[in-house]
Amino acid sequence: MVSSQDLPYITDQEVPDSIASIDYSVLRKRFFKISNDLPTNVDSLTIELYARSLITRAKQKELKADFAKFYSALGTFRGDIASIDYALQHTDKQESSDLYEQILIQKAIHLYNDDQFQESYDIAQEALKFAEKSKNLSNEWSLKNLIAVLLIENNKEVEGIQVLKEIEKTYSTDKIKQIFPYSWEANNKEILASVQYCIAMAYFDINELDSATYYISKIKKYAKDANDNDYYLSYLGLQAGIYTKSHKYKEGLKLTNQYLAENLDGDPDALSHSYAFKGIAHKGLQQPEEALAAFLKTDSLHESGGADYLFPELKTTYDYLLTHYKNTDNSTKQIEYLNKMITYEEDFGSLSKTIGDGIVASYTIPQLLSEKEAVIQSLEGDKKQRTVGLILLISLGLLALFYALIQYRKRRILKQRFENLRAIYSEWVVQETNPVMEAEATLAVVKAEQDGPLSRIKPAQLEKIQEGLDRFEKKALFTSHNVTLKSLAAQIGTNASYLSKYINVEKSDNFSTYLSDLRVNYVLKELYASHKLRSYTVAAIAEEIGFSNVKSFSTHFKRVTGLSVSYFIKNLEGIKETAVKKKDDNVIDFLERINKTG
Repeated sequence: MVSSQDLPYITDQEVPDSIASIDYSVLRKRFFKISNDLPTNVDSLTIELYARSLITRAKQKELKADFAKFYSALGTFRGDIASIDYALQHTDKQESSDLYEQILIQKAIHLYNDDQFQESYDIAQEALKFAEKSKNLSNEWSLKNLIAVLLIENNKEVEGIQVLKEIEKTYSTDKIKQIFPYSWEANNKEILASVQYCIAMAYFDINELDSATYYISKIKKYAKDANDNDYYLSYLGLQAGIYTKSHKYKEGLKLTNQYLAENLDGDPDALSHSYAFKGIAHKGLQQPEEALAAFLKTDSLHESGGADYLFPELKTTYDYLLTHYKNTDNSTKQIEYLNKMITYEEDFGSLSKTIGDGIVASYTIPQLLSEKEAVIQSLEGDKKQRTVGLILLISLGLLALFYALIQYRKRRILKQRFENLRAIYSEWVVQETNPVMEAEATLAVVKAEQDGPLSRIKPAQLEKIQEGLDRFEKKALFTSHNVTLKSLAAQIGTNASYLSKYINVEKSDNFSTYLSDLRVNYVLKELYASHKLRSYTVAAIAEEIGFSNVKSFSTHFKRVTGLSVSYFIKNLEGIKETAVKKKDDNVIDFLERINKTG
């Protein structure tokens, strides 16, 4: 018998006889077939039980290669790097070099999707050595493509461009048919276009604008020949940026406006970047009011997108807005944009470098901090002068009474909010999920959106996204760290643009707010149900449910509940631990219910 200690990273649930009785070779074929399917199309429990049964039998029979393959496939299916690493540990490099090579590729792709670019690059380089040794051309060129993208992500644009040009040359000849003999010509042309677009973007980032123009013209031609609207929008956005960087402001503004008009439902990050170029163009054309409106829109979209997408033109945006609020003597806004400039400087790069439209920012972090302190002191001085007369007119007794009334009202409001939450929780305990109604709701969404805001997305794709988000919510996958729109889209099997549009329409939120609400709603339920979790520090709870820091967790918790985390936990002391939990229900929509009840 194989003990559970010998089988890490797999489910502890007992394998039913209906699976255990299936012949090993038959079960093996089924497992690999469904593990290669999209996670949203497969029952996760079924594949976990298949894996447990197969891994147990492979270990008993000492089938080392199968043992590693099962772990690798399971890790890839559920995005679990630990299982992939375990598969590598049990793969002999000498006897199973092809298998070891394939698992390395899986690990590199997983790390890339998780935005761990340097780690992904190191693993991809190791895999490339195996591919070259085994003369596996398809793996070799696929890895070169990944390595080129990773070089650019790691700010090594020149090296990345060199590798991409080598790939471009290969895809432009008949050699590609030898490397990928079963790939369609249309597919090869689309891959070539993606390579050329990456080259154009890399040249744009290092300000080699003539080269960027040369390559983006190839994208325009491909978009026209293939009738591909997505690539045409990519051409418009980048060509507008090239014109603007080249001080051809009228041409840049014309294309930027065209891009924005044809991409109304685009990703907030991409739209934010384009509005920054629009602001720079208006600024260059001496149109201050239009520039101000564009830069404010840039900042608004950047915040709604999660504020984690940073680009050089944000320097121009913040610098322009800071100057505007200095001129209008708005100290509060000055402090806001000084803080944003400091955060940008710490996260992205030196503000002393050239900013988007060729202006050199005169700020450094010490200067920004010094200026911020001066504004704060000025505000404090003004406040003292305004309040001196008022303080003299208010008696100590009247002030004390006023304070007491405020505190009493505040306590009543907080208590009422807590009781509302408690009532909602009690309602949740007795409710039962109706799977038929849920299935009908899914079909209703798909049917309703055939002529709605999501009409450009095919019904099958909508259903895939719906099912993927259902699994994401029911399995509480949102509690993992480093969940991004990009990684979730890859997990579901769609693209980030479609997923963003779907969440904006069906969830009525941007991705960042949607993710935060899931985590807060989840932890509300867990705090009600578990005395152990209530004993954690606020920072530990934030870490447990996926927030990057305690401040972010506290802010979102108060936004959803109207209560601080510490107040909420303190008032749970009289509530007994709840043993009853509804199956597959990890989300309570407290936010919606509180809005209805007040």
